Parts: sequence; structure tokens; C-alpha cells
Amino acid sequence: MARETFSVVEVNPAHRFARLRPESGGALLHAGLYPEEESPEPQLQLREGDRVEGQRRGQSVADWGWVSRTEPPPDLVERMGELLAKLEGFELRVPATAYDLAEHHWRRSRADPLHQELLAQLPTFFDWELSHPYEDGALLDRLQAAMQPYLPGFEVAPQAGRSAFRLEPGGHDVPAPEGSREAPATTFEPLLLQVNGLLEGAGAPVRWVPTEDDWILSPPGLAELLVLHGVLGPRRE
Repeated sequence: MARETFSVVEVNPAHRFARLRPESGGALLHAGLYPEEESPEPQLQLREGDRVEGQRRGQSVADWGWVSRTEPPPDLVERMGELLAKLEGFELRVPATAYDLAEHHWRRSRADPLHQELLAQLPTFFDWELSHPYEDGALLDRLQAAMQPYLPGFEVAPQAGRSAFRLEPGGHDVPAPEGSREAPATTFEPLLLQVNGLLEGAGAPVRWVPTEDDWILSPPGLAELLVLHGVLGPRRE
């Protein structure tokens, strides 16, 4: 089947489709916002002004690939360059250019290199790729290991028959409220608030900072920077 060239004239993220105009003329057609998952194309979202090549199938375009991509806004490229420079101040280095990061951010990349690189360098409390937090038998062990450089001898264990955790040293009992599979952070929030108090008392430079569905262990200024630039998603209050 012959392939044709199309121009993207409208993008509708809410309904996950774009409208394409055949460059040979004719009515507008629809296409998915992202390349097909098995496609070698980068998993980036279409934007108005892009040109793509694909196969016409009824009223839609399938198996499309880019001919050319419109460039991300210059101010976003500049902002990502500033972010990279600031990250180096925290001894975090990301092997990507400001342009690449801007394009991934602007096109809502499914494989955001900045997010992936930072999460590889910053400890998180949950390990969503491993298992759901309620089924993660290593969760408290990871917490203990992460705290040793800042709180030597730190231990945490669930209290038998009670919805609580016991922290050592100090013998603190911390409640573990009932959460849900959709919002497991509720169960662990008092625990990490208490741990942050211990970190502050010890003069540690890091805290467990809440993000959209997790916590990261980082200097608070770094976490605020990542939220400001949309890397970690909105903060939970």
C-alpha cells in the first residue's frame, strides 16, 4: 500500500488524536498522538506543524513516521539548559542536550530521559516497577539502608497486631493509617514525616520529599527545582 505525506494541523490531547491534512489534497484524517508501540520512532507526541508519512486507512492514518518535526519553543530549550546547569550544582549530570530535553518535555515523551536519569540517581521510597507498595517486602529494608549514612543504626519495623511502625533509635511508635491500593502513600506519610524529623535533628542535608505518587530522597532545594521544571509532577500537600 502506498505511503503518503501529511501535515499535522490540530492536536487533541484530551481525546488522544491529531488531525492530518494530506499534502496531495483532500479531507482531513485522524491519527493517534503517538507512534505505534512497536514502531522504531521515538515515543513522542505529535505537534501542529509536524510532517509525517503513513498509510491511509479509511478516515485515519496508520503506521506513521516523521518526515520533519516542528521545533520546541526556544524559551523551553533555554529553560532546560538552565536546569542542566543547576543540576550540575547538585552533582547530577544528565547525558542529554537542552534541545533534546525540551523536545521530550514539550511532546510529553513516554520515555522521558531526564526523569529516568534522575530517578536512577535519586533514591525513591516506593519501587513501582518491582511491585505495589503493599506487596513490597523489601520496602522497609530499603528505607533502613538509605538512612544509614545519615542515621547510623536506624531501624524500622511494623508493630505486630497494630497499625503502626516502631523506629529505632528512640523507640518511637508511628501510626500507619489505612490507605488504599490507589493511594498507598497515606499509610506511610506519618512514618516519613517522623524520619524527616530525625534527619533534621541529625543535621542531614537530605529529606524524603513528596512527589505525585512517591517520595524521593534529596536535598529539599533539588526537589523544589525538579517540581518547578515539571520533572517530578505536582507536589502532594
